[in-house]
Amino acid sequence: MSSRKTKSNAHAECLSQVQRILRERFCHHSPHSNLFGVQVQYKHLIELLKRTAIYGESNSVLIVGPRGSGKTTLLNHALKELMEIEVSENVIQVHLNGLLQTNEKIALKEITRQLNLDNVVEDKVFGSFAENLSFLLEALQKGDRTSSCPVIFILDEFDIFAHQKNQTLLYNLFDISQSAQTPVAVIGLTCRLDILELLEKRVKSRFSHRQIHLMNSFDFPQYLKIFKEQLSLPAEFPDKAFAERWNENVHCLSEDSTVLEVLQKHFSVNKNLQSLHMLLI
Repeated sequence: MSSRKTKSNAHAECLSQVQRILRERFCHHSPHSNLFGVQVQYKHLIELLKRTAIYGESNSVLIVGPRGSGKTTLLNHALKELMEIEVSENVIQVHLNGLLQTNEKIALKEITRQLNLDNVVEDKVFGSFAENLSFLLEALQKGDRTSSCPVIFILDEFDIFAHQKNQTLLYNLFDISQSAQTPVAVIGLTCRLDILELLEKRVKSRFSHRQIHLMNSFDFPQYLKIFKEQLSLPAEFPDKAFAERWNENVHCLSEDSTVLEVLQKHFSVNKNLQSLHMLLI
């Protein structure tokens, strides 16, 4: 009786671990989730970030693709790898969102908060947004350009920033990324393929014109492979026998005619991975 109870507890523990792994994977919380079909784009992005973090080189880039194409996942993977590099311990990330930072005043307040410079600014009065932003970045400098803290600005819903009055935030960030001040990387995420048409001439002239496109160009066999990989347990799963049985069942599931029919219909309507994760949940 005791042996049966122990087996039952072990089985319940395995199922609990499976639920945790799959939830993290499907909800994009897992730093170990795979990048499907975007390895080339990932290589470009991580090289650009390393040039800023290691060599103090300022850059700007736009990650463009439809919703659910993996823009945020791609960026999170790159930032995770960057933060694991020893020289990147002083890299500062500033996350802004066009839906939240609706004007430059709110954006500046959020930048100040994330840079932990509230005490430095205090009651200082600045003539313009540019002066204020320059002061903040100068406060991070330790000496010359190579020993300054690199700052990575991540602008989610980038196209909304382009609709703000005079595009002041974009102009100043791109301007700094071209100057010889603090090393800065400006990364914009957007669904708009025509994003460059939205930028004012003075902003466009300061942008590097680098764009990374994510287009979900895989076919159904690749989609089916992703389906299997997303449901399969990793090799490091504690109970090897349980993981083998689980993965065998996933393989059988992927060959079931009813499952294939559902996946084919889903793929025909919407083949982005976010949609697949919702279906798997």
